[in-house]
Amino acid sequence: MSVQTSTASGRVARRAAHLRGLLALLALAALAPAPARAARAESRGSAIGTALAAPGLGYLSFADRALTMDEAVDLAQRRYSARVVRAEASDRGGRRVYLLRLLSSDGRVFNVTVDAATGRIS
Repeated sequence: MSVQTSTASGRVARRAAHLRGLLALLALAALAPAPARAARAESRGSAIGTALAAPGLGYLSFADRALTMDEAVDLAQRRYSARVVRAEASDRGGRRVYLLRLLSSDGRVFNVTVDAATGRIS
């Protein structure tokens, strides 16, 4: 029994350490400047959800390429004014989606799904 207890407490300690690390990374990300391509897309009046500016390539629609996890996280954080605290990629019906958990400034936690091909958030 004592072995299971120490193993369980070790798992809890490791998870707490991982969570502290994730929160530290999120705090650093909040201090970093926004990506240049998102800034250029906004300055030209383009909706982030329909097209992105790629360095040296101009605008690409989502039909030309899929969103990266970082772009999906940025998109969701801007849309909901909340911080992504967990992100994972998954396939649904042969389509790549990002499953994101967000934390709002008032402490609400909620989940959203971002379709990598279309940028659609649900």
